[in-house]
Amino acid sequence: MSRSALLFATTAAADGAPAAVLPVGGETAVGRLLGQLGTLGVRRASVITRPEWVGAIEAALAGSAAEVAVIASGGLAEDLGAAATVARAARDELVVATGDIVAHREALAGLLADPRINTGILATASRQRGRWSFATRSARGRLVGAASAYHRVRRGNAFFLGVMKVDPADVERLAAGATRLAELAADPPASWELELARKGEEWRRRLWRAAVLRATGISPEPDDAPEAPELEAEDEAELALRDRAARVDATSLLLVGLVRGGAHVSSSYLRGFFYARPLSAAAARAAEDDMREVDEDRVALDAAVKSADGFFTTFFVSPYSKYIARFAARRGWTPNAVSAVAMLIGAAAAAAFATGSRAGLIAGAVLLQAAFTMDCVDGQLARYTRTFSKLGAWLDSVFDRGKEYLVYAGLAIGSTRGFGDDVWTLACCAIALQTARHMVDFSYAAGRHHAIAETSHRPLEEADEIAVAVDADRRPELAGAGVRALRPALAGSVAPDLGRPSVLPASARPDGPADAGAAPPAARAMGLPGLARLGVGAITALERWPASRWAKRIVSLPIGERFALISVTAAAATPRVTFSALLGWGSVAAVYSVGGRVLRSVAR
Repeated sequence: MSRSALLFATTAAADGAPAAVLPVGGETAVGRLLGQLGTLGVRRASVITRPEWVGAIEAALAGSAAEVAVIASGGLAEDLGAAATVARAARDELVVATGDIVAHREALAGLLADPRINTGILATASRQRGRWSFATRSARGRLVGAASAYHRVRRGNAFFLGVMKVDPADVERLAAGATRLAELAADPPASWELELARKGEEWRRRLWRAAVLRATGISPEPDDAPEAPELEAEDEAELALRDRAARVDATSLLLVGLVRGGAHVSSSYLRGFFYARPLSAAAARAAEDDMREVDEDRVALDAAVKSADGFFTTFFVSPYSKYIARFAARRGWTPNAVSAVAMLIGAAAAAAFATGSRAGLIAGAVLLQAAFTMDCVDGQLARYTRTFSKLGAWLDSVFDRGKEYLVYAGLAIGSTRGFGDDVWTLACCAIALQTARHMVDFSYAAGRHHAIAETSHRPLEEADEIAVAVDADRRPELAGAGVRALRPALAGSVAPDLGRPSVLPASARPDGPADAGAAPPAARAMGLPGLARLGVGAITALERWPASRWAKRIVSLPIGERFALISVTAAAATPRVTFSALLGWGSVAAVYSVGGRVLRSVAR
């Protein structure tokens, strides 16, 4: 696919030169990035930079294979205006990125080469790796909130890493958001200034806690930080660099514009690939050294394994199946071919079960596990080689169900032939239960996607996701004032928000406790929705513990656990025991999953 790119080389390094021209691996950061994008289909690029840096950027990109246009811009408002112009001129997929990032090519390919992602971003769930990036919040694979230097997202669960892919269908929406953001950046609202100051204080406290940890080995609690902690000279310099970078970060602002504009934005996660955004020559050298220590192919192989698979798959299949996937990739096998092989092995397992002999049941159990291994391989091969297709996804789903139901039929036939036991009623009940579970899963997911799509967003001039009005006439200057000087402007200014209470709860207010007129927590928790929220909160708290997370996945009886249960019970006992175990565990799983979904639906 042909793509164009929009890169921002607007961040200053420690020496005052553009960070995009810092040396990395014998070339500049922006030259390296554009070269990587060129291998991923980028043929044209527009690079926005400051007028005094045009020569340096042109020199850095002189040898690029892409057609490059360098655009001079005097500040953030002009950056956004130029972005709108570039977006409106784009005729194909547009890649938007910060020009000074240093990352593995495969990290970029995970976003750009995945056809399942139309409009999406590169993200990380790691707080450490995203410590200088802005938060995002996803639900059901779609971004429902995004932050920038001037916008806040609550309950964030990932961080935006400055690379975005925009589908042609969303390019006009990107341009419209950029135009509106340019207008706002020319005369920033008071709420934007408040949010920038809040982030500055937050970063200062974070650096202070890190310094205390280095000095004492003990990490202080967030509330232990003083109001305006003093930092060491090195930390002060780092804070100043990051503050300047945040103020001109147009990429994150464009993401906010897309999300609040209603675009369906997905995330591609960094996983174990390398990523850095160095803002000094020393940081660039350190990034180069650190990146050299990371085996990109090994990380790509590990990233081919699903991060949220079942317990049996994660610990008993994926540790070796990923190497089969790499073996298949090196021999040119396709995921669809592997899916077909898995289906054939599954049919052979069903035939072995149908013999009704003990040897046939044991052979069927072994073949079923081989079929499941190949099931894992086809997906891992697709992710490792970036060869996704709608046909492949459909085949994978159909073959999964086909294998399972063939095995049920084989077990029922074998029970009659080898044990004189008619279990067809149990087999039909097992098929009906599994079919009903799949239907509920699909309908619930579709309902959640629809609800998310219908979610309304705050206007771009409002910094917070929750309505917080600030009187522009009472806006104080920020120089040296920080958030504390702005807090009086918030008094009594909380506006109603689409049916929410007019006073924010304590956890949501930017300035601490709720007003005296707010209903007490016990009163807000009364009633069925309140009890449901308590239940959801308890479940969420349990999911923070690895043991409870794995227990949840086991209880839900995913396909790996189902096939393992079939193999063990069929090889060691009889088909009647197999179907009884499937119906018993499956019923518990159905009650658990449906109950949890009802609880979440009531809580909303």
